[in-house]
Amino acid sequence: MTKAPQELPAITLWYKPAHTMQVLIKSGQGHGWAVCIAALFGVLQSWRFYIASGNATVFVFGLGGVLGVVGLFFFSWLLRNFSRWFGASPAIQSVRIALGLSLLPWTILFAILIGLVGAENDPQVVAGLFPLFFLVFVYGYVVLLLSLAAVLNISVLKTFLCMVVTVLVSFFPITLVLQLLLGSAGVP
Repeated sequence: MTKAPQELPAITLWYKPAHTMQVLIKSGQGHGWAVCIAALFGVLQSWRFYIASGNATVFVFGLGGVLGVVGLFFFSWLLRNFSRWFGASPAIQSVRIALGLSLLPWTILFAILIGLVGAENDPQVVAGLFPLFFLVFVYGYVVLLLSLAAVLNISVLKTFLCMVVTVLVSFFPITLVLQLLLGSAGVP
């Protein structure tokens, strides 16, 4: 009897995100890919700083990659801790895998956007594609929710609330502190 070919997680993530995460977690795979996708996501996010600053070097991309990986580890840690409030008790590596791999749709979206802006540099062309980018953004969020719900083993609503709590409790105060520190550094 021949064995059916194994499906690639990079493909099944798009149409079966929860199942894909469960298979990857059970097999102990995907962590390296999650970290690579997070680094690439950080590099793509640093593109706007490279363009905005006339004297920026390629160092900005390296810093973006490092911050993408640090962000993955930090947000996964926070998400795992706050998920306990909702009755979940996942392994930290499982949360990192789900979060990192779920960045794939947004990473591709930003790569396409950067390619369009770099090639066309026409705001009307980019603005005309807004509905497509909005749909991909929402679809990426759905992939993120379903993947994390599968790993946390809680409902999608609880996963959504867990993400909201994580952002509200953690990132708004961190942003405020950074603004105060960086803002006060620029005052003579």
